[in-house]
Amino acid sequence: MQDNQKNTQRIARNTLFMFIRMILVMCVGFFTSRVVLDVLGEDDYGIYNIVGSVVVFLSFFKNALNNATYRFLTFALGKGDKERLWKTFSMAINTHVILAVSLWIILELVGVWFLNNKLNIPMDRMYAANWVFQLSLLTFVVEVVKTPFNSSIISHEQMSFYAYTSIVEVVLKLGVVYILLIGDVDKLILYAFLILFVTVVMFFWYVIYCYRKFQETHYRFYWEPQLLQGFVSYSGWSLLVNGADVTVQQSINIFFNLFNGVAANAAMGIANQVNSILNNFLSSFTTSFNPQIIKSYAQNDLTYFMGLILSTSRISYFLLFGITFPIMVNIDFLLEVWLVNPPQMAATFLCFILAYSLIDAISAPLWNAVHATGNIRTHQILMSSIKILNIPIGYVLLKNGFPLYSAVALYVGLNMVCCVVRAIYMHYLIHLSLRDYFIGVLLRVLFVTAIVVPLPLYYSMHHTQGWEHLFISSLFFVLPYLFVVYAVGLSKKEKQLFSQMILSRIPLFHKKNGQRS
Repeated sequence: MQDNQKNTQRIARNTLFMFIRMILVMCVGFFTSRVVLDVLGEDDYGIYNIVGSVVVFLSFFKNALNNATYRFLTFALGKGDKERLWKTFSMAINTHVILAVSLWIILELVGVWFLNNKLNIPMDRMYAANWVFQLSLLTFVVEVVKTPFNSSIISHEQMSFYAYTSIVEVVLKLGVVYILLIGDVDKLILYAFLILFVTVVMFFWYVIYCYRKFQETHYRFYWEPQLLQGFVSYSGWSLLVNGADVTVQQSINIFFNLFNGVAANAAMGIANQVNSILNNFLSSFTTSFNPQIIKSYAQNDLTYFMGLILSTSRISYFLLFGITFPIMVNIDFLLEVWLVNPPQMAATFLCFILAYSLIDAISAPLWNAVHATGNIRTHQILMSSIKILNIPIGYVLLKNGFPLYSAVALYVGLNMVCCVVRAIYMHYLIHLSLRDYFIGVLLRVLFVTAIVVPLPLYYSMHHTQGWEHLFISSLFFVLPYLFVVYAVGLSKKEKQLFSQMILSRIPLFHKKNGQRS
């Protein structure tokens, strides 16, 4: 019990570090995104997003192998097997290098042809688009090789690293914006080159930290076919959902390009970028609890394992919803303040994408629990089968004249189906109590949402958006939201932990507690 309490406190401490990182990255991210869109222009910004999507299209291979690396490293840490930990990391490096080289060859052969023959890009920008493709491809290769080091940091729960790293990222991103503003060469090519430069710098930053901090990251060549088979087998099944996710996302991007042109890609690019920045907040929390889910399962502490799933499912949603709802009801005004002339449809696309992420927030602990067990085959088949329906149905909708947002709405709806099916499947995989999950998670989430949404929504429907609207609608939401989440959304144990965390930060109470001990 004492160990579990320390683990929970570690999650809270790590969440704080990740929260600090999120604040810095989010503020700079919004600023740099506005400048980049302004400097590049809507067309070049759309070109960057659609050309980059050709590279991202095969990134699901990287994500699948990353899931395997992170799971095996964390499981070895949970077991306390240092020898296995070193072997796992060394094999992870080998497999990621092989993957990087293989994907580079595939993308060079297929991607260049697709870029020059299939995408709807103005002829006078085709030269720049090819440069962007090559630079984005190199960026992707570096990111693939960096993955084992990132997995090692998360497995060791060294989240303070990300708080310090955010300072480096902020400086580099501001440097990118400054050089982009003063550069007198093709801005689109320059931007792609600067992103590559930042990626390379961060790669060495991660490598140096891991080499100094973790003994197992001192790479020595090691080859174990059995461990490689485990990586490949685990990654193969993980590949299904990751492949479906990336394929669907990029298919929507390509459909928009085919049916509407680069303007729709710019709007979707803005929506995805804002969502990515906000999801850093959710990642601040999920990255903190993921290792504990895997480690508690490895240690066969199933009571803590189940409790952690339920708690983090609720809290993940509450954290993200607390940020996203005020943005949704003020979306037009915020985009105009941020971008001055935002792309058409950006606000609509963004609202749908945020809804998608809110569903993911609830489901994230469940799919991490699946990865903890290592029995992922059936889960991956179920999820990928549902997600892939986006492609044929979405194409038919757009082909028959439905508005562009219908494809994004479909994307959200099928993700909701995945959420329900995943919970039902987990009942059979880990004996998750459906009653506890649907009442303790989904019902609480829906109840809290239903209570706090009407007032700010009613106000928004009867007033013009602006600074006054932003302030009052946020006030009408935040104050009731904090009260309702604490009163209804949290369990008794979560309230006790929250109270202890708050009181421990107050010097008077901290001193008294110290005297008692």
